[in-house]
Amino acid sequence: MKRFLMYFTCTIGILTLIFLGYKVPIEMKENLLFEAPVMLLTIYSTIFPILIGMILRLPAFIKEIKEKRKWSVDWVKLGAIGIPTLYISQIFILYFSLPGVSLPFGGVLIRSYDMPFSTIAGLIFGYILLDSLKEKPN
Repeated sequence: MKRFLMYFTCTIGILTLIFLGYKVPIEMKENLLFEAPVMLLTIYSTIFPILIGMILRLPAFIKEIKEKRKWSVDWVKLGAIGIPTLYISQIFILYFSLPGVSLPFGGVLIRSYDMPFSTIAGLIFGYILLDSLKEKPN
């Protein structure tokens, strides 16, 4: 029962954080009457999914920390999954802050803005960021 309450509390907390986090840009737009700085909203909308991905991995990460392991970084996982998802999650910032620079898949990802590629990639990157920390082999 204690384990159930812990998971249930974490779930409610994460869902509340997600709800409030996605409400912030909407409130900024409404309260500022569409005068909110576009780059500020873009940065927030690309960083927030990464934080949510990290929070989703946090309970297991805390459990692993309590085991007092020696840690290392799984560079293969971070490079194979982390770097591409970081690139996709930050494509809007890169595309608009580097005008005239041709980014691989940049145009395709920007034109498909109605699909949540960058949000999903941010969630994956945040999760992988904490998941790539692993027990150091002896």
